Order: sequence, then C-alpha cells, then structure tokens
Amino acid sequence: MTLRHDPFTAGFGEQSGPTHWPSMLPDEAQPAWAELRDWVEHLVDRFALETRVIPPCWYRHNTLVESLSALRDHERLCFAPSGAVYWFRALREVEQRMSQACTDPVLNQRTPPRPDRTWTTDQAVWQTFLDEDVEGRELRIIDEGLADR
Repeated sequence: MTLRHDPFTAGFGEQSGPTHWPSMLPDEAQPAWAELRDWVEHLVDRFALETRVIPPCWYRHNTLVESLSALRDHERLCFAPSGAVYWFRALREVEQRMSQACTDPVLNQRTPPRPDRTWTTDQAVWQTFLDEDVEGRELRIIDEGLADR
C-alpha cells in the first residue's frame, strides 16, 4: 500500500459536507477519487477486510463507492468530537451491506474471493477509469448546458 498522505487527517478540517458523487464536477473528481482510494486501501489494511467485502474493482461498483464514501465521511465526523464507537457500528453495518453486494453473481464472476488483501490497484486500469469518469462528467455538463438553451 502506498499512501500519498494520511487518509484520516488529510482534508479533515476541509470537509464541507458529505461526498455526493452524482453532482461532482470534473475538476473535483480526480482528487476525490485519489483521496477515496487511499482511504479504502488503508481501511482494508487496517481491518483486514476480505475481497468478499471490498474487491480490487470496488471503484467500478456504485454501491461500494457510495457506501465507502459515506463510511469515510462518517468516520471523520465521529472521530472529531470523539464518537468513535458510532463509527465502528457504522463500519459493521456498511461491511455487511458491501459483503451482500459482493455476493452478486456478476461481481463474483469478475472477482473470486480471496482470504487476504493480496491486490494492489492496477495503475493503468485505475487511470483509464479516472479518465472515463472525468470525461463523462464533462460531457454531462456540456449536455446540461445545451439543454438549458
């Protein structure tokens, strides 16, 4: 695991609210994805979460992205004034939800379960995903701008 910064304290005081992926602008997407990726990889290592809970392709599945984003945002809020136990309850609930989502036969065909995190994110696949995500957001803004005319 390579951390570019501490996933807990990075941006802790800068968080203005929860992450809302559908409304994120293209220039916000790449840094948000990088921050979430660091946090997810750190979370998997910290709690030895299995691939049946968080598979290597987690970022390609909206249920997992939204769940992990919510959990990360919740962690920041809980630990700020000292509500850590609430975060651990949320982790348990979200872990169960993600584990259920990962039982989807389509997801299991792509990512067979492994006992430990033995994966690293393929940088080329990650970059392609980011480029496509940002391009899609840019196209959506253009389409919405044309619709307003």
